Amino acid sequence: MAEHFGHEKLKVYQKGMQFASMRRTLLDELPRRVAACDHLDRGAESILLNIAHASSSWAPKERIVYLGNASGSALECAACLDIFVARALMTGTDICPGKSLLAEIVSMLVRMRETTADRVREDHAPYRTKGGNLFSHEDLDVYQTELQLISWVERMSSQFICSSDLLSKLDKSTTSIVLNTVEGNGRFSGTDQVKFLGIADRATVQSATLVDLTTTDSCLSDPSPVEDGRELLRRIAAMLRALSKAVSDDT
Repeated sequence: MAEHFGHEKLKVYQKGMQFASMRRTLLDELPRRVAACDHLDRGAESILLNIAHASSSWAPKERIVYLGNASGSALECAACLDIFVARALMTGTDICPGKSLLAEIVSMLVRMRETTADRVREDHAPYRTKGGNLFSHEDLDVYQTELQLISWVERMSSQFICSSDLLSKLDKSTTSIVLNTVEGNGRFSGTDQVKFLGIADRATVQSATLVDLTTTDSCLSDPSPVEDGRELLRRIAAMLRALSKAVSDDT
């Protein structure tokens, strides 16, 4: 009988494999590629890789790092699915199985981290938020506003008269806002939270500049929709900075 690596016996790793397979099906069904597709690909791989490293590591601090990375990647994948809905590429029904599976994975990873001193255990802790959502970042006003921004970009893309390269950069920068907010919110240490929130903030500034560039050559009869996007970016920046300050004050 063939020997197995230790991580292959873990239920959380097996669920990660299930999501990796599901991810491929989801991506194949998308009508077109967006920046979140690449993040979903890398995130699904990162979940598995970090679980494997956590399983093989004997140093508690090292295991905590790997488990945190795996959890962050799972949260990022969940946010990618929300982005697909915000961009009208999928429906909430389409992504429900994937998000439910990711919620199970995160729940198990959180429990594994809490019990890391006892080696790797997989007790299943409930993972529901006070707001009844699957993930804590879904309770954040800033996250919901960021998804509104993604929807705004999708609606406005056809009205901007600019290069496809510039639109691609706007897609990537606004996606970065969402994913780094989620990553920061899901991290356990205040230092890591501030780091990722800072990256999200810088992506917000970059996105604001890109919006200005996309409108330079666009002759819009009604400029108010563009101002709506700028206002969303201003609100997001303010909320990210407030969150970062609150975390810094607590650490």
